[in-house]
Amino acid sequence: MTLQSFLPTIGIALANMLLVLLTAPLLEGIIRKLRAAIQSRQGPPIYQPYLDLLKLLAKEDLRVTDSPIVSWGPPVMLATILVAAGLMPLGLAAPELAAGDLIVFIGLLALANITLAAMGFATGSAFSSLGASREVMSMLAAEPVMFISLLVLSVESGAMTFTGLLTAPIGIVTVIAGLTYLLALQMYVAKVPFDTTEAETELIGGPLSELSGPKLALAEWAIYAKQFIYSSLFIQLFLPWTLSFIPWLPLAILVNVLLVLVLDVAVVGLVMSVNPRLRLDQAVRYGMSLAGVASIVLIVAAIV
Repeated sequence: MTLQSFLPTIGIALANMLLVLLTAPLLEGIIRKLRAAIQSRQGPPIYQPYLDLLKLLAKEDLRVTDSPIVSWGPPVMLATILVAAGLMPLGLAAPELAAGDLIVFIGLLALANITLAAMGFATGSAFSSLGASREVMSMLAAEPVMFISLLVLSVESGAMTFTGLLTAPIGIVTVIAGLTYLLALQMYVAKVPFDTTEAETELIGGPLSELSGPKLALAEWAIYAKQFIYSSLFIQLFLPWTLSFIPWLPLAILVNVLLVLVLDVAVVGLVMSVNPRLRLDQAVRYGMSLAGVASIVLIVAAIV
């Protein structure tokens, strides 16, 4: 492949990264506004996350430790999330990267979660360490659900790339796999009732407790971006028909963003507004139950 033929692929990947980077804080702002409305509060404006990030980026970088894990963790976390966004479709167009398959994508998201936990342990703070241990437990409960659900699409389509996954036929196994993914969405984004890793009333921010200034901004931005990616992935892979009738790619991308906003408002926002926080053991059991259902569906898909 020549450099000239590779340029469109690079362009799509960079456009995906930029889209996630700029849109993710808006998604968080809308969810905050919805939660405030349900609780009969005025709430902050929907652009408040952008102001928060800009304020943190301008603040002094106070350090509790000189550990390179804490120093480099936030930019690495954001970078891995953005690279994962560059591999996935965000408007029925996925970069044609031979190395950008499902395994690489899952590995990048896992690396971001591991980096978050490692930062919590490296600070030496009791609050951060406890939040980091909860992050590990939550990841072990939630990530298998996503991986197995997407693996069902891989079995049905006979491909591991996102371009191939989009061709998976709609059937009972893919519908059930999509439902298990959707039921675990709240766990992926670590929102109430599954926000045990942050639990601001208990851990004062969890793994991010000892971060400040630009590092905290990058870590928060990565969390916002991860929320956008998980929601967009559900729409792109399990509801591809919602965008298949749109021939113009920029319009498809815009519709995808709007669908992500609707999905998160209707699912993430409402669920976190009307539910209390679950205990860690309850959240883990919930994730393991969904993983069990997804595993049965995967076996059925492989046999049939």
